[in-house]
Amino acid sequence: MTESPAHKAPLLFLLITAFLFAVGISLVFPVLPYIVAKYVPHAQNQAAMIGFLGAAYAFFSFFSSPVLGALSDAYGRRPVLILSLLGSATGYVIFGLGGSLWVLFLGRIIDGLCAGGMGALFGYVADTTPEEQRGKVFGQIGAVVGAGFIVGPAIGGLTSHLSLNAPMFLAAGVSLLNVLWGLFVLPESLPASRRSAHFDAAHLNPLKQLSGALAYPAVQRLITVSVLFALPMSVLQITAALLGRDVLGWGPAQVSTLFILVGASDIVGQGLILPLLLRLLKDRGVAVLGLGMGTLGLLGLALLPALPHPALMYASTLVFAIGEGIFNASQGALISVAAPAEAQGQVQGGGQALASLAQVAGPLGGGQLYSRLGPGVTFGAAAALGLSALGLLLWPAPAGVAAEAGARLSPLQAPK
Repeated sequence: MTESPAHKAPLLFLLITAFLFAVGISLVFPVLPYIVAKYVPHAQNQAAMIGFLGAAYAFFSFFSSPVLGALSDAYGRRPVLILSLLGSATGYVIFGLGGSLWVLFLGRIIDGLCAGGMGALFGYVADTTPEEQRGKVFGQIGAVVGAGFIVGPAIGGLTSHLSLNAPMFLAAGVSLLNVLWGLFVLPESLPASRRSAHFDAAHLNPLKQLSGALAYPAVQRLITVSVLFALPMSVLQITAALLGRDVLGWGPAQVSTLFILVGASDIVGQGLILPLLLRLLKDRGVAVLGLGMGTLGLLGLALLPALPHPALMYASTLVFAIGEGIFNASQGALISVAAPAEAQGQVQGGGQALASLAQVAGPLGGGQLYSRLGPGVTFGAAAALGLSALGLLLWPAPAGVAAEAGARLSPLQAPK
């Protein structure tokens, strides 16, 4: 049976919101080294400063994600999503104004505080999607995020000819348009009967929300795997442009092309390949495959200083991007199934918060490693983290954890 437009509209809004989230992050990647160079003239300090900017965004997202997730459990997903978009638009404008390093930091901090709304978005998906369909929907979200990673760097690279800051104003305008659309087409997904009984000042403590999200052993294990793999992903995000510039002599246009490749591979991997893989391997098998591919791609990037050829850069990035995309989609479905219905916002927000915490450590550690020891050591360490995540996912779960996860899985999703 074909869905009515009324039922399609909320999913379309969520897909566009995820798309804008990816655009807002990725459009600055190709130009960030050149923006920072205006304020940090010494090249050896630029990687560290880029790391600090990335860490500031992730640090404040860490604090906001579980709180916004819990707010969405208590008051509904719709208001949290709309307010998050409004805040992100404000952060884009401030970053676009620039003028000094502290203004850049302020813009990224505001945007980080509002990025926590992604937990409410995942909660919305869990509210409205049957368990057996969640892998597919998370894959669709991953595909549009991939599209955002195409459009974002393309906009950043093209508009760098006009101004390094112009893309941020465009992102703010599109976010505001999405807010206006959401006010009219996005219904609330969480009925009052399923909301948390109360919300008080204690819920504003992100550590309390994290402890609640990690109270379920099956969720705890899955989120730990996600965090271990989020670390190398965050390292790649802030050092890929530096790697291309320093090893291959690339400028913004070539770096933009690399990120466009990442986005295209996300679309192909999650939009076309993922549904087939889910039928063949189920969610857990796809997660294992994605981690393996991601780690292989990181190993290729670690070899780039010794074998400085664009083909190795493109191939390694392509393998990593496809692996990362299919892993995140299948892992998101596994986490949503392992969590109880009444705690979806808290668990998803907690998972986002811990991923954000990894994105604090990743840029800080990656920036320092890159500045002091070079790209080979940096990506070698990232590959080691990927192998650790893969080992934890493959390690047999204790009986209690397996029983808890199995109780919430449908027969088709239960791990083999």
